[in-house]
Parts: sequence; structure tokens; C-alpha cells
Amino acid sequence: MKKQVFLVAGILTGLAVFTSCVSTPASETKQALQANESGTIVAANKTYIRDWKGRTLGTKAVPDWFSSAILGNFDQAKLHFKIDGDVFKLSAGQGADERSAQMRASMNYARVVARELQQSIDVFAAEKARTGSMDAKTKQAIEEVTQNQSHVEITGHEKKAEFWQMVDEEDALTGKMTRKYVLYQIYVIPAKTWARTTGLYVRKVLGELPEDLTPEEKDVRDMVKQMMSDARHPVEMSQQEKKQELEYSRKMMDAQVKLAPQQQKAAAKQELVKIAQNAKTDRTKIVADAKTKQVEAKADALTTINLSGNHALRNAATITAEDENWLDAMEVAMSVMP
Repeated sequence: MKKQVFLVAGILTGLAVFTSCVSTPASETKQALQANESGTIVAANKTYIRDWKGRTLGTKAVPDWFSSAILGNFDQAKLHFKIDGDVFKLSAGQGADERSAQMRASMNYARVVARELQQSIDVFAAEKARTGSMDAKTKQAIEEVTQNQSHVEITGHEKKAEFWQMVDEEDALTGKMTRKYVLYQIYVIPAKTWARTTGLYVRKVLGELPEDLTPEEKDVRDMVKQMMSDARHPVEMSQQEKKQELEYSRKMMDAQVKLAPQQQKAAAKQELVKIAQNAKTDRTKIVADAKTKQVEAKADALTTINLSGNHALRNAATITAEDENWLDAMEVAMSVMP
């Protein structure tokens, strides 16, 4: 217990230092093609944008800043909304009307933050274990704990902008139309606030670890520094990479969402194994040494993904049944991008 108290003090000290386009109301998206599990090419659903925020004022159905922000680049959003800050995050949600979509996007935001913090810790632990500076038991314990830490403290995170779209989705098989509202939110977080969010999350993780598996103080400080850096320098994806991430995420979701809670973990593990195996066929270069062969076992599928350097794989690996609404909204976002 004394060791963990000492580590928490070290975390707080480290954080203190670290922070010194259409003319009509409807806009039709292009129809995509995708392969099902048997490899047969099938038509995807069509999405029609019927209305959107600012339409009567001349705003485009798919603004330039919107497409960039979905892919992880907030430069145009900063200029468009005249906002600035240290850390930027995007949340999304969908519902039957604008209000319900707004509520879901706000609820989904905490999960967005939790997934990103979980990913930073897991990648850090995997790399430390690969180099031999953290033992495998500690790495595994950290991964298990972060999987259960699905909520975070977001006090002080400022919602600076919102954009909504009213869309009709046409089922490719039945032709049935389903109307929904999808709403996107941009949050700005000052460095000190993000440091607090990060510190509290790490404290929760450390508090759940067995005493004999608690990382050394230096490792914890380095972990927090890496988490801060990851947040302030988000990875910008290409449309193809983002599409790949959502495809993997949907597979993870389908493996879990219809199952009882006690079955979800096993289903997620099985899907992780498949994703890890697919890493080799998706032009992914495993960034590791000869130990790679040892971490490709089923029990270490998450480690293989974290060492892969593929952000689409890493992001998908943190998806749980709680993320279904967010995933639905992000799939709409990708379907309407030019």
C-alpha cells in the first residue's frame, strides 16, 4: 500500500512538471461495396443527408473541417470555430431526434476518453514488456484492469462546437428507409485539466493492481508522460485507415453486443485473435524483434496488436458493447464523407 501511495505522489509531481456542398436539402452519399464473411461482394446501405445544422445559412452538408476532424486533424475545426487549446477530442452519437442524438454524444464522450487512455497504457506496457523492462505478469494485469476501467473523470472538458445531420439510410436489401439524427461534438481540454483526467485514471488502474505487480515509480512517470503526449499529438488517419478501424470495430461489436456480460470477454478475446492474425494480411508491419513469435499466441493477441504500430487495429481492440451507439454514428460519418 505504501508503494502505491508513493507512486501516486510521483504521478502528481510528474504531471505538475509536464503541464509547467449541395443546392437541395437532400445530399446523397456514394454507394460503397463491401465483402461479407464468405467473400461475396454486396452493396452497402445508401445514406441521404436530408438536413443539417446551418443549411439555411449556406453551410455545406459535409464541411471540410468535419471530414478532417473525423480523421483526427482538428486544424480546420480550430479555424472554423475560432477555438484553441491543448487537447482536442471528438464525440458522436445518434438518435431519433436532435436532442436524443446530443444526449448520446455527450454520454459517449466519456467512453471515447476512456478508450484512448486505455490504449495509451496498454501500448506502453506492451512495449515495456517487449524490451524486458516490465515483466509479462505486470503487463497482463495492467491490460485486464484497463479493460474494466470504462469511465473517466471529465470535469473541465469544454464542449466547444456541435454539428448535426438528419439522414435517411436505405437498406440495400429491403429498400426500407430509416431516419436518424447524428450529432458530432468537439471538446477542448486545457493541459492541466487533461493532466488531472490522466492522473485520476492511472490512480484507478494502480489501485486495482496487486501490490507485487505495481510498476516502479519511473515506469509510472514515463507512462503518464506518454499518455499526455498521445493526447496532444493525435494520429491523423487516411479515409482507408479509418474505414478499416470501423470495420474491425464492427466485428468486435458483433462478437459482444448480443451476448450476456459474462460471455462478452471471451467473445472479445476470440475476435482479437482474428484481428491479430489479419494484421499480417493488411499490410501491417509488426514492429518488434524476435520475441514477436512468442506474443502471437492466442493469450497474447492484444500484445501483438499493440506492438503492430497499426492504429486501426489498436483502436478497434478497445471496443466494447458500450460503444455501439458511438460506432453507429461514426459509420454514418464515414458514409457521408466525399
